Amino acid sequence: MDDTLVIKEIKFRSRLWVGTGKYRDFEETRQAVEASGADVVTVAVRRTNIFDRNSENLLDLTPKNIKYSPIQRDATQLRMH
Repeated sequence: MDDTLVIKEIKFRSRLWVGTGKYRDFEETRQAVEASGADVVTVAVRRTNIFDRNSENLLDLTPKNIKYSPIQRDATQLRMH
């Protein structure tokens, strides 16, 4: 039985989404994501360090097949201008 979930043209093997905010450090997060078998992780925008390439970056540590769902803690306060 093919139990693949398809959203738009994106195929997911797993319906599990893993949050990345509760782990001790990026290494523990990486291990948890790999062990979970999830295809998607939620990532707090403030934890990605995308502007400081000299800092450890969660996006560089997770498996390359992972898809990201960015979240923003104060998302209800964001406005489009």
